[in-house]
Amino acid sequence: MKNYKIKINVNGKEHNTLADILPEKGELEILFIAKTPTTISVDVGHYFQGKQGTMFWNRLADYDILRVPYGDYADNYLLENSFGITDIVKVPRDYGNEPSDEEYRLGLKKIMDTIKLYQPKVIVFVYKAVLDKIIRLNFNILNKSVYGFNPLLDKHFNSKVFVFPMPGTPCTSDKAIRTMTELKHFFKKVK
Repeated sequence: MKNYKIKINVNGKEHNTLADILPEKGELEILFIAKTPTTISVDVGHYFQGKQGTMFWNRLADYDILRVPYGDYADNYLLENSFGITDIVKVPRDYGNEPSDEEYRLGLKKIMDTIKLYQPKVIVFVYKAVLDKIIRLNFNILNKSVYGFNPLLDKHFNSKVFVFPMPGTPCTSDKAIRTMTELKHFFKKVK
């Protein structure tokens, strides 16, 4: 069975992490942007394997955005749906261990190169705080993003920008339902 565990070298130190899941060529429907892999996900070799992470996959399934056979890993089905995933920072961290501002700045350069190459229809930031930090550090935007689509940010990323209503965040369940329904309907319209 496939897994995405790789080794990287950062400042002379080797780290186990997860490889980006991106096609060899072509455009993407969705590019998911996460913060960093967690150690539990790296140990398993698949994205979002912690409690909150599995809720992420479940929410995508609940809205029929990503279908996965029972018992399989959801990230194995990203490419066949023209979806990709990457992280702002590849060095794994667990909850509460935040990347530095410099790591965010360096990570955004990689993200912007990825966006330019794959031209995703929608960029989905898995965590609102990640997008808020990026827009503050790199675009000097002090207003916070909102859950769901953020049309005022589209021009900065040359794609539609969506903040995922991750379970366990301050996003209300009503707002999560509305935003996920909008994402689902967006893809029904473009197909």
